[in-house]
Amino acid sequence: MLSPSPVRPSLRARLLVPGALTAFAGAVVLLAVLHLDRRLAPLDPVSSMLSDYALSPGRWMWDGALLLTSTGSALLLVALYRRGLLANPALVAAKALWCVSLLAVAVFAKDPQGGAITATGKIHLYASAVTCLSLPVVGWALGRRHRDDPRWRRFATWSRRLALAAIPFYLPFIVPFAVNVVLGGHLPTVATGLVERLMMVLEIALLAVLGQWAHRAMRAGVPFRAA
Repeated sequence: MLSPSPVRPSLRARLLVPGALTAFAGAVVLLAVLHLDRRLAPLDPVSSMLSDYALSPGRWMWDGALLLTSTGSALLLVALYRRGLLANPALVAAKALWCVSLLAVAVFAKDPQGGAITATGKIHLYASAVTCLSLPVVGWALGRRHRDDPRWRRFATWSRRLALAAIPFYLPFIVPFAVNVVLGGHLPTVATGLVERLMMVLEIALLAVLGQWAHRAMRAGVPFRAA
């Protein structure tokens, strides 16, 4: 009795990972230009939040970086799922939440410092919180699941390390948020811009690891799951 032949991925499926990595590279270029060209964004990277770029002349580059990251993440989600690496429905949902929250951060701009609190600003705040946490959770859980697989041990290790390294940078945002919003206090944050940028670098590195992981699975001939 003949076993069924493996599903051969289409050209579109084979371009998922290269497309994701290209989108991430484009986002990094836009973010680098924003940080280097003070005409586009005259902001202090130590004290200014990343979302302040949405209030600068270079807003289109900030929105473009978020759009590219969200698109690349969506392509990567499909690639990881169809290679069987990201099979848990909860993790698939968390990765999808990361993609959607990035778009929400781009669409709903933050409120200007010292200005009135608006519904748009609140949506931006909550979307930013989800963005900061969802990807590290996925990276840690994915790495933990595959930590004993000899094929993926190195990728799983780096996925867990980067995810765990990013989570502490979340605390300077969630602790003041809990004190100020939930408890009605007023707890200032210190050097939040620098903290946020360090977290951004770690999360971009995590996306690169996940992209290389999916690429290696494709080269290793991991069975392709039909859509």
